[in-house]
Amino acid sequence: MENYIVCEERANHSRIHIKICQNRCEDSETCRAFQEHIETRSAEEVAKRSDAVSWPREKLVSPTPA
Repeated sequence: MENYIVCEERANHSRIHIKICQNRCEDSETCRAFQEHIETRSAEEVAKRSDAVSWPREKLVSPTPA
């Protein structure tokens, strides 16, 4: 359920998919739940990028002059 947030404005169906909230909701810029999700997601993406594979210099191919 990581793609869903709990919307404070919706009474009966408070759980909403993040894409619907982002594209259709007029209050997404000020919504606390949406902003927290965005901050959490961007922090997770930065952490994933820092775990990227680092290739040793010997395995990198340099262009050969023709």
